[in-house]
Amino acid sequence: MPDIQEYIHSYKKILGRYIDDYLEDLIRKEREHSSRQVADLYGIFREAGKGGKCIRGSLVKLGYEIALNRPAGDEILPASAAFEIFQTSALCHDDIIDKSPLRRGRDSIWKAISRDADRHYGISQAICLGDVGLALSCRLVLESSFGVNEKMKALGIFLDVQTDTMDGEMLDAYMSQKKDYGDERGILKISELKTARYTTAGPLQLGAVLGGASQALLDALERYAVALGVTFQMRDDILGIEATEAEMGKSNTSDIAEGKVTLLAHYAMKRATADQLRQLSQIYGCEPVSEKERVTVQGIFQSTGAFDEVMRRAEKYLAEARDVIPHVTQDPGKIQLLTQLCDMMFKRKS
Repeated sequence: MPDIQEYIHSYKKILGRYIDDYLEDLIRKEREHSSRQVADLYGIFREAGKGGKCIRGSLVKLGYEIALNRPAGDEILPASAAFEIFQTSALCHDDIIDKSPLRRGRDSIWKAISRDADRHYGISQAICLGDVGLALSCRLVLESSFGVNEKMKALGIFLDVQTDTMDGEMLDAYMSQKKDYGDERGILKISELKTARYTTAGPLQLGAVLGGASQALLDALERYAVALGVTFQMRDDILGIEATEAEMGKSNTSDIAEGKVTLLAHYAMKRATADQLRQLSQIYGCEPVSEKERVTVQGIFQSTGAFDEVMRRAEKYLAEARDVIPHVTQDPGKIQLLTQLCDMMFKRKS
């Protein structure tokens, strides 16, 4: 059994070719039978999907193999592709909401389209492309070779994940707009809806239900993956402040400019001195944010112990995820992969 990095990397090559061929066929049909202009926009969407780590698509495969108790064949490719295309769609919309011009070290979709037009046009077409991607992702599940019952169960899970993700996005925007940094339960709810369901729980459960998973297995995967997904979000919030733009592949000031409601901000503002609160009020949620201002916020988060406290919370959730693994599978190879996934999510640098 390969380690989790090899597992994801090897499947990324296969899945990447499948997605590229699928979208290229769509682009060709659009160009031949409908609109060259729309086909060109689809091409921008296809390029935006490249360069990702393929974690979600790989977790669809892993969930399928856990339930099936044998290696997956090509039959799982459409469902894996569905989650990767859904991710591109979600990021397309997320970059508009966050006003982020960068994604994976390149122009985000709205920015790429705006290069040859105005900003409003780029945003308008990016919204449409994100919507198209959501429809395509569901179509991929429906067009897979599984039985009708399995596909309907999988599509139900997939639509729940999409709804949860958007609920989390709306709650995130609402709390950031209200500057509601004191609602710790609300912040954790955002992490569960916007990150855990979308990044870990959804993919694993989608694959598992196609493999005939019992409700007990789906419940165990939920407990494991939600705890791991919350851990992932906490680490992401830290990286969003500490990492360089090159390491992140996206803006490292967007969270500060947005005034994003995170546990980091929660603990920092709870423990800050009057002078530190004054500095945060002048920077956090006030765009544009300079590199000097980012460093100032980073220093306040460090001196108030916010980074340390969030790391402690992340470690607690990580331990919860590890404790559930024996309830997910007794297969030594799968236990190894799920354990290594915990380490990968927690120790990642970008």
